[in-house]
Amino acid sequence: MRTLTTLLLLALAPVLAACGDSSTEPRTPSASGTWTGVMTVGTVTLTLAEQDGGTITGAGNLQGSGGAVSVTVTGTHVHPSITLTMQSTGFKDMNYTGQFVNDNAISGNLNGSGFNNETLTLTRQ
Repeated sequence: MRTLTTLLLLALAPVLAACGDSSTEPRTPSASGTWTGVMTVGTVTLTLAEQDGGTITGAGNLQGSGGAVSVTVTGTHVHPSITLTMQSTGFKDMNYTGQFVNDNAISGNLNGSGFNNETLTLTRQ
């Protein structure tokens, strides 16, 4: 019996080792999902989809006391960095540059269309 147990353990060792290796690899969070953040002039809500290779597309809105503005979003994610361009008809483009703080938070700055290094932390909903 002892010999059979040893034989089985030796046969399973490569399988068990392979399973253990995958759990130690760092996991890169996806930018896909709905994100919200608060700025000095209102709130931002973005729904993003990240494709293979880090390309990001999406849509959202900026809500302030003067109303809401809809935006379309394009960008890239090269972990931990993320860059987003938000476009809206009749307004200059806005550019957001940030970094993942954890799987569900991105901290960065918004520039363009009247924003100048506006601190914005996006939180996954």
